[in-house]
Amino acid sequence: MTKYKSIAFDLDDTLLDTSGLLVPRASQRACEAMLAAGLRCTLDECMSAREELAKELSHTEIFTQIANRFGTNQKGKAIHDALEEFYNPQVPETLPLLEGSLQNLETLRGRYKLFLVTMGSRPSQEKKIKALNIAGFFDGIYILNGFIGEKKDSAFREILRTQGHDPKHLLSIGNRLSSEIRDGKRVGADTCYFAYGEHTGEKPMYPEDHPDFTITHHKDLIPTCGL
Repeated sequence: MTKYKSIAFDLDDTLLDTSGLLVPRASQRACEAMLAAGLRCTLDECMSAREELAKELSHTEIFTQIANRFGTNQKGKAIHDALEEFYNPQVPETLPLLEGSLQNLETLRGRYKLFLVTMGSRPSQEKKIKALNIAGFFDGIYILNGFIGEKKDSAFREILRTQGHDPKHLLSIGNRLSSEIRDGKRVGADTCYFAYGEHTGEKPMYPEDHPDFTITHHKDLIPTCGL
């Protein structure tokens, strides 16, 4: 019998193929915004640098490093405008879920309390959730704003408070060691790393960045985590 009572899913590159479907165009718009703010490089150079740095860094760090690398007389504006474009991508009216994720949501919904815990611009994340048509699967949806320092541990603590169970009964699933895994571990939850998307090169920085489980496909989630 599984020990979990609640499961918290990440959204981007966990349920939605954000890296494949939305990131290419969002990255281009972000780099175009930096060039408009005076970044001294070509569009291709900016795009290549962003892709290279995305393996390990957050996008605030990425665009800061790009501005430092190539130079601009409007550094603050270049970084701000790039982040605005990247975190507010053009979202289609409908989007497909990652292969196997719908089956997992349908199976797990009847067994556990499910929560969606995601980071980003609220309007953008709400558009993605609507385009995926997945709100009905979740008992709660949390959208955190990383620009003002919010982290997922606050949402995890709120889940534990409202559900009234110990942290060991919560499982956090996501594709970022520095977010879903680290923040989950810091509240005492178990964690499952979904190694998918452009951040799969991310290296552990803290002891909490080491997950309890690792999967590369949704078909492995239930058997690997004993759900």
